[in-house]
Amino acid sequence: MEETEFFDGPQVLRELHLAGGCRALNGMDQYVELDTATLNGKSVKIRFEKFGALYAEVKKLRIPIVGCDFFLTQEQASGLLPPEWRVTSVSGPQWLCADQGHNWSFIQNSAFEEKNGVLCDLASRLSHQIRACEWRVRELSNCYAKQLASSIPRNYKESSLFLDGNTAQCYMAFQSFLIDACILRDYFCEFYAATILEKDIASIGGLINHFKKNPPDDSAGKELHASAINGQWLCELGAYRNLVVHAAPLSQAGESLYAVARHFPLPEGEKLPAVKLPIPKNPSSLRDARNNGGYFENVDFARFSNSVKDVENCNDALEYSHLCMQLLGALSGSIAKVSPLKPTIPIAKPLPGTLKITPIGE
Repeated sequence: MEETEFFDGPQVLRELHLAGGCRALNGMDQYVELDTATLNGKSVKIRFEKFGALYAEVKKLRIPIVGCDFFLTQEQASGLLPPEWRVTSVSGPQWLCADQGHNWSFIQNSAFEEKNGVLCDLASRLSHQIRACEWRVRELSNCYAKQLASSIPRNYKESSLFLDGNTAQCYMAFQSFLIDACILRDYFCEFYAATILEKDIASIGGLINHFKKNPPDDSAGKELHASAINGQWLCELGAYRNLVVHAAPLSQAGESLYAVARHFPLPEGEKLPAVKLPIPKNPSSLRDARNNGGYFENVDFARFSNSVKDVENCNDALEYSHLCMQLLGALSGSIAKVSPLKPTIPIAKPLPGTLKITPIGE
């Protein structure tokens, strides 16, 4: 049996979710191991010195880290309870989205203390929705892991297209992320409108219409406006959501989408197998083509020949979701700054006469 050196760190199991469906597993020791062998059948195991050095060591592999599951209890480790999940950030605070989820709950607490029902409700919904979007990313990552596991036993050929039951699950999970992310976007707009404009506006469309006649002059409003114009990230996110909700399932909206075999290069010439779930380019154009009938002029869309051609230049669903979460987290920080109430951490206060202190051992 391999002898494990003493490792000074919290008693927690960590599972890093990587791009492409890969996983990096760390027990309560100084090693992290990839759960997928290289294309040459070799395992990858890395040693690190300190608890906090895990992420830096894995980043050296140059595989994007999507997030991390923390298993703190036996119930979590056995699957009876969900782990603590956090989406990582490439720049800024490592757990930006989780921090923002907490921050909005603290604003909710302040609003409760001030008996401001409107802000209390808005902050509560924002806190919930950030966590919901984070969880959607985890669901998508788990679908990727299953897609990768199902593809490895077959003849793994670089850039080959394939389709199985897991592929549909991946695209459905991505669609769920798009919907929840745009709910969060609209909550941001609603909070901004209630606090800065003192208006009841509950959608990005309503806010942009207001900005056409009344351009924002504050930093949060300018950021919202700039992000939502044509060609910018918030507009593109909304276009993908609108395509799914108002036109067709994403995998059938334009060219038919399939899973794609890919790899990440590792040191010493090794290659780590992974998968890519491409998403269509120009979602607004696809929706327009469906609405005006142009898409249906040639029924070849129902044949395999309609499979996506330019896979290399298509965004990957998981990596796109991860990027959007970081942008939403940054936008959340900007919107939170316009809150008229500062965040305060709730403190549990026992009712007079109800506090009982029991000595240890009794």
